Amino acid sequence: MSDRERVRVVLERSGGFAGRTIRRGLDTDDLPDAEAEALRALVGALPAAPAHAAGPAKAAGPDRFTYAVAVDAAGHQGVHHFADPLPEAAKSLIQLLSKAPLLPAHG
Repeated sequence: MSDRERVRVVLERSGGFAGRTIRRGLDTDDLPDAEAEALRALVGALPAAPAHAAGPAKAAGPDRFTYAVAVDAAGHQGVHHFADPLPEAAKSLIQLLSKAPLLPAHG
């Protein structure tokens, strides 16, 4: 991934006590340079998304969250699925996306 490449990331968080799905997203074109670089680095640290359509991750206990992180970078799209407890490679990105602007419900 090049340093100036546009990266768009959407987080869908589901589950928890209320069971609601919340969507949040970031686009490097909308961020200051330093924040855009940080987002690119966090996306670059994710494990490779499976080539096939993997289903949602299963949370390891009641009232836990599951996460779908959709990444669009240089025309390549992929979806990463995670569940609590989060793997180290995904924690910082999901924490950042959890504070990102809300997006309309998917559909």
